[in-house]
Amino acid sequence: MQESPKPMDRMESALQEEEANSMCPASFARALRISEAALAEVLGVALDTLQRRSGDPQIQERLKPFVSVLTHLLMLQSCAGLAAGHMKATPIRLLGNRTLLEVVRDGEAAKAMRYLQTLSSGQNG
Repeated sequence: MQESPKPMDRMESALQEEEANSMCPASFARALRISEAALAEVLGVALDTLQRRSGDPQIQERLKPFVSVLTHLLMLQSCAGLAAGHMKATPIRLLGNRTLLEVVRDGEAAKAMRYLQTLSSGQNG
């Protein structure tokens, strides 16, 4: 009997597949456990645009840093649900008490990645 993939494995493989090609905003919203409407708001696009033109290069470019941060977070946190929760709900003092989602939304994905890199090197956040 074959063991079914763990939620983290499924999320990681879906994100890796999407990162290599075109990312599906609906899949990313599910991975992050938010609605497509909430994702559209974070990306700064209309929900209708997000749903009808998900492969549009501008939408893909806006989505890419969010996927990168969540992928990196999954390397640090083995539970996909906790990783998603941390990204969207944990205010981080070093990032102005903003969540990782807010930091990336504000155009500061590099700061979010540096923060995650400091965590992966063993420092406390």
